[in-house]
Amino acid sequence: MDKQETRKATTLRARVTGAAAAAALLIGGGVGAASLISAPANAHGHGQTVSAPSKSLAERVQRLEDIEEIHQLKARYFRFVDEKKHDDLAALFTPDARLETDGITWKSPQEFAYTIRDLTGAAPSAHSGAMPEITITGPNTASGIWSMEDILTFPAGPNSPEGHNGYGQYRETYKKVNGKWLIDSVVLTRFWMDPLPAWTPPTTTGPSSTTTPPATTNGK
Repeated sequence: MDKQETRKATTLRARVTGAAAAAALLIGGGVGAASLISAPANAHGHGQTVSAPSKSLAERVQRLEDIEEIHQLKARYFRFVDEKKHDDLAALFTPDARLETDGITWKSPQEFAYTIRDLTGAAPSAHSGAMPEITITGPNTASGIWSMEDILTFPAGPNSPEGHNGYGQYRETYKKVNGKWLIDSVVLTRFWMDPLPAWTPPTTTGPSSTTTPPATTNGK
């Protein structure tokens, strides 16, 4: 084989190796490419250069896991309010969390949770959040913005307070404590509140009984 043919063969092998590395990167998220590149690199003492892509991938996976855990944290917040689990609700916050709802500042998560308990009692409610914007701001810190809606009604009676259907926004920060995400601050602002009349849920006698939804002022 003359020099020209040798150069052609070398160029062809280089192209094949490059194409294989690119395909492995697309299919394996960087792992396959690292294994293909590391073998010849190790022969020259440069195998350690493939650690950077692996670290970047690990960081991105951790970010996704943290965001999902914060989603679960907020879901429990809404559920505990509606299930009247006020001690569990207070435990979702850091001990010195800062809480402000509709301009009212609370001294502690316990005061916030127990005030909800005392004001609403067993009154039915439904809370939900949507369109979360979660930003990981550090290894153990994050922030979030949630759109919210809440429905609260009270049993009908002579002195029954008026319920509401509210719409607004949560702006929050989060902190990871001992590997667990907690709410570190909350600012809740309602942009609109529709009044709802008091009502008494009908008594059910069995699984086949039907219930009538409460009348509302906004067709919901």
